[in-house]
Amino acid sequence: MRYEFFIARRYLKGVHRGRVRISTIGVAVGVMVLVVASSIMNGFRAELLSKMLGVYGHLNLFEFDTTGRKAAIEDYPKWIDLLESQPGVDAAAPAIEENALIIVDSSFVPGTPAQFLQIRAVDPHYESKMTEQIELMAGSWEELEEESEVAPATATEQLDPFKIPIVNHPIFLGYRAAEHLFGYNSFPGEDDDARKSRFFNTQVIGQPVTLLLPKQIHGPSGPELVQMGLEVRGVFRTGHFQFDEGGALTSLDAARVFAQIPGKGVESIEIRTDDPDKADAIGMALSRWAEQEFDVRFAPMSWKARNPVLLDATRIEKIVMSSILTLIVLVAAFGISGTLVMTVLEKTREIGALMAMGAERASIMAVFVINGFLVGFYGVISGTVIGLIICKIIEILEIPMPGGGN
Repeated sequence: MRYEFFIARRYLKGVHRGRVRISTIGVAVGVMVLVVASSIMNGFRAELLSKMLGVYGHLNLFEFDTTGRKAAIEDYPKWIDLLESQPGVDAAAPAIEENALIIVDSSFVPGTPAQFLQIRAVDPHYESKMTEQIELMAGSWEELEEESEVAPATATEQLDPFKIPIVNHPIFLGYRAAEHLFGYNSFPGEDDDARKSRFFNTQVIGQPVTLLLPKQIHGPSGPELVQMGLEVRGVFRTGHFQFDEGGALTSLDAARVFAQIPGKGVESIEIRTDDPDKADAIGMALSRWAEQEFDVRFAPMSWKARNPVLLDATRIEKIVMSSILTLIVLVAAFGISGTLVMTVLEKTREIGALMAMGAERASIMAVFVINGFLVGFYGVISGTVIGLIICKIIEILEIPMPGGGN
């Protein structure tokens, strides 16, 4: 063992070991905070994206005609099969989205509750490949299946030319939206999920609602807003707070009516990729492929383009948090520097004795550099171990993310 290392270790155990311990604890605390905060921030982003992308696809493709106007995608089953065979695409599904005001018409609810909702049309056949995050609390997915163009004959029925057929299109509400619209009240000491299930099945399912869309049509008395009556057939939970609070699902047939899409077309094709961070590149590649192979123009829109404010907020939060953590570590580093300076000033006689015995200035400097390195090393190791233990405790306790939806 070289004498520089031996002397540096002796200084750690000398009369000033209390000061050394304080410096070591400062480094350990700084590193511990860095490890825990970084883990929480990364976990928060991963949890947020999993909740959000578990409801929405990673990418949407919109078709445009030769004049540059958005067009409905008529033959979407063919395109879904073609797209799912392309690299980077895990699954695809038809999509129609609209924002509308929903008004409750039920006599069981006092007043006339209303709320703006984002309404997404889904086909259970395709949606089962897109996400497993949507949990039904009431109702059945079969309610959202497309109606056949030709209904099977089950019995002979005499047609009434004066009878107007009534079609009650289905709508599924997010459970928080259903609670708000139909006046659910929780009581302490009771199984909340069981009580909610009873409430949804008895007070929500089967109730009529009216959609009011921000679109105008020309009626007998002039321009009128588009209105449509639906019936609540289900209640769902996704774990994504925003969609549980302000989201609804309906069938493609119902969505075509209020979105004014002719025939059997859809607004876009929703795609789930194998890597959400590469959604933009995959979208551009699919757009070029469709134009070169089929002379069809698709405009891609990734989940990043749909949520720019949220992504900017998380990015800025991460930058600010990283800056604060860096400052904490710098404070700990200055603590080591201060300890070394004080030690040098107090060990002037010992330094002079070593130099008189033939020690070089580089060797004297190495003693204090090793001293500071050992303090930092012990502090980093201790802080990392403590930080990992705290992260493991947080994982075991399963602390839910606020607004997680459950």
